[in-house]
This record gives sequence, C-alpha cells and structure tokens, in this order.
Amino acid sequence: MEEQHTLRQKVEYTGRGLHTGQPARLRLLPASPGEGITFYRMDLAGRPSIPARPEAVLSTMRCTTLGWEESTTVRTVEHLLAALAGLGVDNVRVELWGPEIPAGDGSAQAFVDLLDQAGLQGQGVARRVRRLLQPVWASNGSAYIVALPAPVLKISFLFTNPNPAVGNLYAEYTPVPEVFRRELAPARTVAFLEELEALRRQGLANGGSEDMAVVVGPGGYVNARRFPDEIVRHKILDVMGDLALVGPLAAHIIALRSGHTLDVELARKIAAAGTGVDDSPAIG
Repeated sequence: MEEQHTLRQKVEYTGRGLHTGQPARLRLLPASPGEGITFYRMDLAGRPSIPARPEAVLSTMRCTTLGWEESTTVRTVEHLLAALAGLGVDNVRVELWGPEIPAGDGSAQAFVDLLDQAGLQGQGVARRVRRLLQPVWASNGSAYIVALPAPVLKISFLFTNPNPAVGNLYAEYTPVPEVFRRELAPARTVAFLEELEALRRQGLANGGSEDMAVVVGPGGYVNARRFPDEIVRHKILDVMGDLALVGPLAAHIIALRSGHTLDVELARKIAAAGTGVDDSPAIG
C-alpha cells in the first residue's frame, strides 16, 4: 500500500514575498490523514483558512493566489506546493504571517530543505491517487496543456520564446522524489528585463533580485544558469505546484507555452471530471 505522509515535526522559514516584497513567516505543521494541505493566515483576525484546492484559486496573474476575497489571500503558493508534491507530502498545516509565501531563491529548493529538516512520517492510511480514464485539456490560442491517462505522473513541456538566445526549450520528467530533488527543485523562474518595469507598475516582482531568477535581456542571458534548460525545468515545477491542487495525480501532462492560468484551468477540469477519474487508493 502506498500510504499518506505528513511531517514528523513543525518547521519554520522566514523571508520576503517575491511579488509583494513584504516580510513573511511560514510555519509547517503535521496534519491528520485525509486533511490535505490547508493554509492559515495567522496575522489576520480569526486566522482564516484556505484549502489548497482548485476552487480556492483567486488569481493566476504571474503566480497562483489562493483566497476567498482580496483581503484574505495567500500568494505564490506554487513552489511550496510543488515541493510538497515532489517529496510526497499529503497532509500539512501551513501557517503564514503575511500575504505571500517567502520566495527563497526563486525555486523550490528552500522548501525541499525545510521538508528535509522536518522529516516525513507515514500515516498508515492509503493514498488516493487520481487516475484519468479519458483525456482532459485546456487551451488559449497557441498555448495548451493536456492530461492523458497514464500509470504515473509524467510532465512534458515545450517553452518557446522569440529571443534567439532562448528559442525552444523542451524537457520531460517523471518527477519521483529523487528526480524532483536533483533535476527540478533548484530551477528558478525566468525574468525578462523588458517586462520588469511593467510588472512593478502592476505591484509584482517587488521582492525579486537577479539571483532569484534566470534573467534574460535583449542580448541573451544576463546571469549564470543552474541548468542549460533551467527555464523549462521551472515551468514543469510550476505545473507540479498548480496541479497539486487536485492532490496526488497519475497522468501524462503535455504542455506548450502553458502558464498558471491554463495550469489551474486544467486542475479545475480534472477535479470536475467525475466519472472521467478513478481515485481509488494507490496500491504499491
């Protein structure tokens, strides 16, 4: 039986949000079997809770934001959710002081380190894995993302950009924990210099720095990359985090130019698939 997992002990992490630039304190605690992942805004009256589910997504502008209204949100959840999914953590209480998850270095590495510090605990209850019985997809113009029936989660992504230094980047991974740790968790987001000023006018990227992204200018890459194809690896990381909103998933995800909006649309369609999904317990 493949069992559910939570944390052995609570752990904390502090930093600044990538987009708000505001200080944030994060605490992860063990949770009961079947509880899933729930965020709590500890700095707000009543400590409101927000479940990590597709119906709780409030915005997908440059990041995935959960919340029920603008005054009660948790921004940029995707990298933490990707780390939890990548290491196989099913149930955790996420307490947050501030409006946004701390950014770390722009990848999921800080959260992998945090989960290693906490340790994982098997819970003796079968993990329920969603298994598609038919394809599910979302598209917008030339961008699309498709989920096909498959025995395990595999993600294939083609990233395209007109900058000749970037061009077309393709990667495909079956993100089991050892692969996720080595190949995906360290991959940082991308920042195009020509977009940064516009983003900041929209109240985004206020907490970012050159070290927290693969920076691309008109003449090509501005800073060193951790992988030659770091950008597309991070896109796969984002897909993992966004699809973690439906819980453990077995499917082959094929994406072209997809971003948070399409990722979340696909998650919603998978969650609403009804008879198109077999969520019987995984047996290993």
